[in-house]
Amino acid sequence: MKHRLKGYLRANSMPISALAMRFALLCLMIFAVPSALPGALSAQTASAYEVTQTASGPIIEFTEGDFILSDGINFPDDGWERLPNPALYRINETKWRIGDTHSLIGRFRFDRGAIGSSPIALHTISTRNNITVLVNGTEVFRNFAQSSDQMNTWYRPILIPIPDDVLRPGQNEIIFKVYSEESLGIGRVRLGSQIALEAYHQSKFFWQITAPETANFAMLFIGMLVFLFWLGRRQEIELLWLSASTVLWFLRNYQYYAGQAPFELSPLGMSVFTGLHIHASYFATAATAAFYLCFTKTAHRKVIISAMFALGIILSTVHIAYTGTDLILYVPTSVIVVGISVLGFVNLKRNFNIEHGVLGFTMMATPLATWYDLYAAITHQGDGSATYVSIFGGLLYTTAFVISFGKRALDAFADLGKSNVLLEQGIAETRAELATSEAARQELLVEQALVGERGRLMQEMHDGIGSNLITALAVARQQNQPETTIKTLNRALSDLKITVDSLEPIEGDLIALIGNLRHRMAGDLRDAGIACKWEVDDCEPLPWLDAANALHVLRIMQEAIGNVLSHSGADELTIGCKESTRNGVLGIASYVIDNGCGFDMSAFSHGKGLGNMEARAHSLHGHLKYNSNPDEGCAVTLWLPYKRSI
Repeated sequence: MKHRLKGYLRANSMPISALAMRFALLCLMIFAVPSALPGALSAQTASAYEVTQTASGPIIEFTEGDFILSDGINFPDDGWERLPNPALYRINETKWRIGDTHSLIGRFRFDRGAIGSSPIALHTISTRNNITVLVNGTEVFRNFAQSSDQMNTWYRPILIPIPDDVLRPGQNEIIFKVYSEESLGIGRVRLGSQIALEAYHQSKFFWQITAPETANFAMLFIGMLVFLFWLGRRQEIELLWLSASTVLWFLRNYQYYAGQAPFELSPLGMSVFTGLHIHASYFATAATAAFYLCFTKTAHRKVIISAMFALGIILSTVHIAYTGTDLILYVPTSVIVVGISVLGFVNLKRNFNIEHGVLGFTMMATPLATWYDLYAAITHQGDGSATYVSIFGGLLYTTAFVISFGKRALDAFADLGKSNVLLEQGIAETRAELATSEAARQELLVEQALVGERGRLMQEMHDGIGSNLITALAVARQQNQPETTIKTLNRALSDLKITVDSLEPIEGDLIALIGNLRHRMAGDLRDAGIACKWEVDDCEPLPWLDAANALHVLRIMQEAIGNVLSHSGADELTIGCKESTRNGVLGIASYVIDNGCGFDMSAFSHGKGLGNMEARAHSLHGHLKYNSNPDEGCAVTLWLPYKRSI
């Protein structure tokens, strides 16, 4: 201030006579117009602000204030300088040493009548970092308990209700006392209707604190689940990179919503915390690139990944050792981001499907988020009013991977269904070849070949599909997947076992076939609290009951028992077989009867499940009958003839 005053006098020097003349005129003005002086002094000390009218009352935002900047935790009483607000001092734009503390006092004066008579509050964003606020000499807020606490408030909105008893008519004074080991400053300061500022604060706090914090922890949770899944599938290295990237993104984003530096015991605590954010930005981006390179099976991916991390270690060492500009890390980070985007575009053109599409679009959008944040930072000059979107990038791309992985799982189940269809078709074709055989010896050879093929298929299903389903079920249980996922895997495993049962040689024994199904379903019935009764009479074998037809019988009975489990509310189930005549033809009637709620046959409509059952019964040359009354349970009967035409 003194240097500026001396410069002003030198730049405006004039003859002594002229100075005397001006002094005389000044004295004349003072004595001639004494009433003008108080108003002039008042105008000099008032802070400049802009007024916004809201439904709840006026809000003023200070555009200027009086400030004193000093070293250490010192708050001198004089040396005020009128400056625009926000007044921010970034450590990378000053000659301050890392670890040194600097202090700033800000003074704002306002007239109580300018903001109405309703309860008022003070709102500030990007005031850094340890903050004390006084109104007319009375402390109304501080965000730390001890002077050694190292708070982190560069992105945190703060709302401070002003007690009415500290205000006075006419002019009032607000004092900000802040100090920090990192960047220092007093951000945007608003004062006015508490109701209006609370609404504004809640919106800002959600998008700048709550939402980033929630997204960050959700992303980390997904990463941990992916890591557990990788433990069971070590060959899929992209899962490990995805998990590692979520940890690095978590560290990078933690600075956005952390209220206090976690390294406060260190003499360089806040600087270490800020440095962690800068360095984690590069390594999180590199880990994301490593994941996508492995996911897309890009050529030379191992060399590219090694080069990215080797470069990162070198750049981090240089940045720490020589306290270089943050651009040392931010520029190569931007290059990697653009590279990921290009790779996403290329991969999307080659594989336009859901599995690759969601990740491709996400990678292509990554630079847009980065450029938007850069634009927001430049246009808002770090005043805290901008909401950055790259904070949510980690959650976005991990969610995209979950969608991609879910599509892959659905495809696997679809392949399993196709395998069952192909298996049934193969068995039917083999049976047709056997029927066309004329010679007894040739018929025997074909039968032996069918048995051998059946055994091979059963072995392949057991060792291949069965093993994969058991592994998936174990991983799902280990990762505490939702109960619906575990039940779906259990049902798929049970279906596979039933399919294998249909391939077992039973020599046309329908009772043995249904007995195996009863054994397979016993666990589900027991878990549902349903007692199972077994009623069978002596019945002759069905000569035509081969593997393909046995699978039809099992599917019909399985659907009937499944309907009891899902809809009947029964506590008792009867499964049985007996000889029965239909239209003069002798056969076997197998039935499922429950004591559940039943239904009105007149209001009953065919569903897909019942339609499938009837179609299978028709292909067996049999007959499906069902009967029910409300509160009297339901009976499903499948009649099959002893003899039939092929």
